[in-house]
Amino acid sequence: MKYLFFIIISIFSTGCDFGGGVVIPDEPVAESTTRVDSFNIRNKEMRELILAEAEKKNVEVWTNENGSIGYYLVDGDKVDDIVTYAFAVFWVNN
Repeated sequence: MKYLFFIIISIFSTGCDFGGGVVIPDEPVAESTTRVDSFNIRNKEMRELILAEAEKKNVEVWTNENGSIGYYLVDGDKVDDIVTYAFAVFWVNN
């Protein structure tokens, strides 16, 4: 078992790249407020919870024609937090 552990650690450590340069842009990159993304949630309870939480937190989301939930990429972190919260609440309740 010790040898297997040593082999696995050796493989992972040789695959890591500790070098590399850092790219610093000349101008700050700003997220465009017009770029959008969407995701699908088929569970009706979770969809309702996500839409309700987004409304509470003043995050603009909408339902697309194909049934997906759309949002602006600028609000991506907030949407991630809302979806994570919805999954946690749904998991605890069920």
